[in-house]
Amino acid sequence: MSAASPVTGDPLWLEDVLRPALGDRLRTLPGWQNSGIGGTMGRIWGIIWHHTGNARASAQSIRAGRPDLRGPLAQLHIAPDGIVTIVAVGPCNHGGRGSWAGIGTDNANAVTIGIECAWPFDTSITEDTQTRERWPDAQIIAMRDVGAAITKHLGVGAERNISHEEWAKFGPAGFRQGKWDPGNLDMDWFRGEIAKDMRGEFDRSAGQRPTPRAPESVMADPLGIEWPQLGGQTLVNAVAEIRDTLRDNHVGNGR
Repeated sequence: MSAASPVTGDPLWLEDVLRPALGDRLRTLPGWQNSGIGGTMGRIWGIIWHHTGNARASAQSIRAGRPDLRGPLAQLHIAPDGIVTIVAVGPCNHGGRGSWAGIGTDNANAVTIGIECAWPFDTSITEDTQTRERWPDAQIIAMRDVGAAITKHLGVGAERNISHEEWAKFGPAGFRQGKWDPGNLDMDWFRGEIAKDMRGEFDRSAGQRPTPRAPESVMADPLGIEWPQLGGQTLVNAVAEIRDTLRDNHVGNGR
C-alpha cells in the first residue's frame, strides 16, 4: 500500500484518528498539541514501537524524560490496561542510533511516531529472559488498534511498523545500539495483526471493544508462548510430552 499523498508535519490529527478506533480508551496530556523536543516532523514514514522497561511508567514520565535524555520520549504511551495517552506531536527522543530502509540513518525522530508501551511488571527481565512475561491482552489489543489506525491514516502498509530493536540492529547500517524492545513481541505476528485490523477483520459492532483471544489460541500464538527453548512447543504440549515420557519409562521399568 502506498500513500495517495505524503503525510507531513506534526501529527496534530492523532486525536481525530485514534478516537474512532479507541473510544474511551484514549486520553491526552495537557499541552500535547505543543509538545516535542523542538523542530517539526517531516514526512512521516511510520511507527517505531518501544517498551518502557517498567509497566508502572506513566505517560507523564514519558513527557518528562530522564536525567540522561530529555523528554518527550514518544508521541504516545500505552498502559497495561489498554489506556492510550497522547503525549506529544513534535519530534520526540525515541529512536536514537539506527537505520531502516526509507529512513535516514540515526534520523528516526524526525520521521517516525514513537510509541512507548508500559512493560514489563517484572523489571528484572532482560533480553535473555524476556519470555518470562507475556503482554496483557488489553494492552496488545490497544497496540494493534493504534497501529492500524495510524498506519491506515498514513496510507501505508503494516510493514511500516517496526520495533526499536529492528531499527537499532537490523537496518542497512547494521548494528547501531543494543536495544531489544519491545520484548517478547514477535513483530511479524504483530504486523500481521495490524494488517488484519486495517482490513476490518476484528468486530467492533455495537461499540464493543475487541475481545481477547481464547486461551487455546493464546497458547499457540507467537507472543512468546511457543517457546524456542522447548523446540517451538507451547508449555502445554511440552508438559504433555514430559508426562508421556515419564509414563512410558514407568511402564518400561515394570512399576
